[in-house]
Amino acid sequence: MQKKNPPAVTADSGPRNNADQDEFLLFRDYVAGTRPLKQDKIAPVATRSKQKRPTLPSNSLTAEKLFFFSDEFEIFAETQGTLSYVQNGDDPHLAGRLRRGELAPQVVLDLHGMTAQQAKTELAGLLQYCEQQQFNCACVVHGKGLGILAKKVPNWLIQHPNVRAFHTAPRSWGKHGALLLLLKINQSTEQQFRDLPER
Repeated sequence: MQKKNPPAVTADSGPRNNADQDEFLLFRDYVAGTRPLKQDKIAPVATRSKQKRPTLPSNSLTAEKLFFFSDEFEIFAETQGTLSYVQNGDDPHLAGRLRRGELAPQVVLDLHGMTAQQAKTELAGLLQYCEQQQFNCACVVHGKGLGILAKKVPNWLIQHPNVRAFHTAPRSWGKHGALLLLLKINQSTEQQFRDLPER
């Protein structure tokens, strides 16, 4: 059953019962000679800006460009001692050169105070940055603290195809709180070895 709407009451329709007769007449006399106001307000019109939205710098990293590190992949379970790694098929003496401090890092990443997720993102960003800048040696300072990053960082690094080797840093670069990395760049292996920065 539909509900019927009551008829609208206008000023000309008069009162609905005799009780309101006096009030209605008083109101009609009071508003006699008036006329409705015209709309004098102008609604704002949204104007489109001709300026383009600022674009992000070309070297800014997006999630799609970052290398995905798995937390399940674990080779280095014990990180208290010296860590050393050389990618399969690469020169086994590279870790020794890193250990002796023969190679100076061209960039340093400090992960102190970061969560594991932040550190993972920053590490992927570092590797992307080194590839863009053609840097083949870097230092990652993970600190000691509770040992969470000290354990995760080497296990993340061995998953990246551009990491040729890493070793616990010499004392001048942080010792057990840091790793020196040797990275691939877009050159032949022989050229990379010749171009390694000497300390």
